[in-house]
Amino acid sequence: MFDCAAVAEQLAAADDPRLDQRYLRCVPGGGGRHPVLLVGVVHDHPASVTRVIRVLKLVEPETLAVELPPLAMPLFGLYAADGHRPPRLGGEMSAAIQSTDAPVVGIDLPTRRYLARLGERVRRARPSPRVLGRLVRDFGSSIAHALACRVAGVLADHTPIRLRVYTPIVHDCSLVDTADVQAADERAYLDRRDSLFRAIRPPASIRLIDDAREAAMADLLDGARGEGSVVAVIGMEHLDEIEGALREPRTDG
Repeated sequence: MFDCAAVAEQLAAADDPRLDQRYLRCVPGGGGRHPVLLVGVVHDHPASVTRVIRVLKLVEPETLAVELPPLAMPLFGLYAADGHRPPRLGGEMSAAIQSTDAPVVGIDLPTRRYLARLGERVRRARPSPRVLGRLVRDFGSSIAHALACRVAGVLADHTPIRLRVYTPIVHDCSLVDTADVQAADERAYLDRRDSLFRAIRPPASIRLIDDAREAAMADLLDGARGEGSVVAVIGMEHLDEIEGALREPRTDG
């Protein structure tokens, strides 16, 4: 269990630019629900890898939630168990799994909550056949990747075969760089990404998928916080929406 006020004090005392409030949002408990600490990450970035490790040294949650499909959890569990600190594969997700003894859950698609949320949005939006076709293709690609991760995990657990289903993103700094260098490179990456997102509107199918993903992840986190405190590791692009959803009054059922 942790308290958001205490977490804020601990993070401030750490005096680490990678633990800036821009990346960390603590949603307090109340009404039978426990606090959730959202840790925003840039996938595979050294600053993000270090962020999740440092946060999980300071905070002991009852549950760790990661932005991974449940089908991929065995594979990333194997990545986390390779003996290297941080793990050689799996980026910040396997680093988070390695850094805690808490139960770990995957909250990304495909999940039943995601399918329900996507169905709601498709019924409301009534997309054109072209948009619907693209949505089906995009969703199919996500399912195929999740299944590939599950197959790779099973094979790696029972045979010497190692399938390459995860290609890490290469950034312009490394784990051996200083905290200031890592933080500056991560900020520059996010600034470039934000500029691109402002200039280019994503296709309607992607917006439907992302809206449903964020709503489903918020649903799953809200369910987990009913059992105890949660640390959730999620991409920075989802941080604001999921925080907002968790702060809204919610009803059970």
